[in-house]
Amino acid sequence: MSKETVYWTMKNGQKIDVDTMDVQHLRNTLKMIIKNQVRIQAAPVKPKFEIHGDIAQNFIEQMLEEEYYDEDYGNL
Repeated sequence: MSKETVYWTMKNGQKIDVDTMDVQHLRNTLKMIIKNQVRIQAAPVKPKFEIHGDIAQNFIEQMLEEEYYDEDYGNL
């Protein structure tokens, strides 16, 4: 079974073999990955589409009104 070498690219651009990293370097790397993941998850999500024109805006508003319309009371 062949072992694939995995490299980590450090801040200075140097690549090092993950298997040769000392424990403290591995800890710091893991902390950085976790911190970046939390930051990515907390970032606001941009819509994948943009609304252009009044007709499109009216359509979206109508769909939202229908979705949140309270049938029992006849209002939003």
